[in-house]
Amino acid sequence: MKKLLGMFGVGGATTLLAREINVNPNAGEGENYITIEGDQIGLLNWILKILGLMDPSVKLTIDNRYITRVDGGKFYEISPTSGIYNFSSGYSMNKSYLILAILFIWTIILPIIFFILYKRSASLVLYVDCFKTGVYESISVKSGFTGKKLEKSDFENIFQALKNASSKNSQYYK
Repeated sequence: MKKLLGMFGVGGATTLLAREINVNPNAGEGENYITIEGDQIGLLNWILKILGLMDPSVKLTIDNRYITRVDGGKFYEISPTSGIYNFSSGYSMNKSYLILAILFIWTIILPIIFFILYKRSASLVLYVDCFKTGVYESISVKSGFTGKKLEKSDFENIFQALKNASSKNSQYYK
């Protein structure tokens, strides 16, 4: 259902400001391959969090048995890793900040600000589809100015962890 709604611009990928990312591509029994924690981005989410009316936190974990997503510390969505039949991961940086830094090179402060924004603009994305359960997990994680700084190595580790979790646990990769 999330996948269907996402195609129409409703729901879709959850975008988080990264708070913590732990990746263990070679996780053993009882260990997590991936743990991602962050807050959903958006002005309304931020205001409601400040007022104590909402907890925009999201935690996603993938281990040998389950994919677990916890929204606001209250809503749990769990799916077995044995049902993973498709996954993908990606990494990008917002190059428009770099272009703006070059365009405003004749000023003193703006190129520095735009270059700093470029260095903090990294974003990771991961998608996991599970057969029969209908779970379609789509998370986009951004560094932002205040979040954890993301590196290309984070993407490489996440991709390897997804690959290992699928090949070791999914019935579709055996």
